[in-house]
Amino acid sequence: MKVLKSIRTVCVALLVVVMSSCDSWLDLKPIDKVLEDQLYETEEGFKQALTGVYVELNQGTLYGGDLMFRMVEILAQRYNLGSIGSYKEWVAYNYGDDDVKKSIDGLWQKMYSLIMNCNKLLENADLRKEVFTGDNYNIIYGEALALRAMLHFDLLRLFGPVYKTNPEGLSICYNKKFAYQGSNILPASKVIDNVLEDLKQAEQLLVKDPVITEGPRNSAASDGVNDLRLRTYRLNYYAVQALMARVYLYAGRNEDALSMARKLVEIQSKWYPFADYNSLMESGNKSKDRVFSTEVLAGIYVKDRADIHTTYFSSEQAGTNYLHPRKNYVNANLFAEETQDYRFQSCWRTASNENEGGYDFIKYEEIAKPTQAGETEYFYAVFMSLIRLSEVYYIAAECEPVLADKYEWLNKMRERRGLSALTVVSDEDFMKRLRMEYLREFMGEGQIFFMYKRLYAHLFSDENGNDANAYEAREERYVLPLPSGEIANR
Repeated sequence: MKVLKSIRTVCVALLVVVMSSCDSWLDLKPIDKVLEDQLYETEEGFKQALTGVYVELNQGTLYGGDLMFRMVEILAQRYNLGSIGSYKEWVAYNYGDDDVKKSIDGLWQKMYSLIMNCNKLLENADLRKEVFTGDNYNIIYGEALALRAMLHFDLLRLFGPVYKTNPEGLSICYNKKFAYQGSNILPASKVIDNVLEDLKQAEQLLVKDPVITEGPRNSAASDGVNDLRLRTYRLNYYAVQALMARVYLYAGRNEDALSMARKLVEIQSKWYPFADYNSLMESGNKSKDRVFSTEVLAGIYVKDRADIHTTYFSSEQAGTNYLHPRKNYVNANLFAEETQDYRFQSCWRTASNENEGGYDFIKYEEIAKPTQAGETEYFYAVFMSLIRLSEVYYIAAECEPVLADKYEWLNKMRERRGLSALTVVSDEDFMKRLRMEYLREFMGEGQIFFMYKRLYAHLFSDENGNDANAYEAREERYVLPLPSGEIANR
């Protein structure tokens, strides 16, 4: 079987970019494909091509919207949407709706288009190793492999079967070549194997990543040169390891996931300090770091992130896009009266329009710019997380074989969020507590739907922000259908 006709017709023009200015090097624009050959004649050209892939990740149809705070969060029943436009079809898991199908088709095509761009870069890098200096071949190649792996993995999490119950079910293809013809559709387990193969190779190639010796370096080069800085915006060495832990957990390889999580915890204090009280909550701080940026291993640059808040999360401007949980869910259910939680105090605000909802989600609210002359915008004002250290702790907690150790890992994060330690009770109690920590921690970050799918768990009434109903775990809810042109090939 060959992968989908739609993949053959997807735009495969390479996304390349140029810097628009020295102080805004991530504000990039496409170049015509006719420059492709010239692009790959220099190391700087490869850097631009790689940055082009990253830039595309922040589109609203991808991680700048649907895969972050919109589509996948709606599928996880995070918002009380009632009969709002096409959202009501997502809430009802009506994948047969015309608008929903259009969104699914577009998501599929865009992600495979970016995979093909990664493959084009990889193929050219193999042909032109001589243009690279120092360790840059390995770093650029490793990042491209990691991007390819991440995109395939998220396609699997969306379109593949529930892995816990059917790991050998047919899922998606794994495309390793820049070509118009597709590759075979694989069982989910084989996709996992390919994802891990790419990530392991990426990890090996990134052993001299600047992040290891210099940390995230969350500021641009003083001369504006694209020198592989801003490592938090990249799939760097540590982000690759975190992705491996996430993949191992999804595949039920708990021992491997725990081992990888432990590696990351060892370096946490050196480069990824926990967000402190002042940065999150101090009333006099007008530039609150609500995305917990110091704990982020990899993220995306979203120049107009403040518009996300005003468009989707502000009750003052509530309209057809307004995303909010049901009234009283946030304080009474989500935080269960633990309103001293830093995440409650920093990321939620009583709605100005009480008729719209009890609380507004303010994680992505506009951040005031520095007042000192010459200071640039806080990097976390245009930043959204792809993977954070807190998830690594939760992975370790879930994978520990001893119940007391599970609670210990969970309590370490609770203490960092201003909460008291939990008492060891039972495996059932632990899993419920863990799910609630995910719900609190990753609101608006696109991980909750995948958590429920991985666990093949019911979405209980006290856990969903939509209504007071329970949503039974069902294959047809957790598996997005392939685009219409692909179904016959399955």
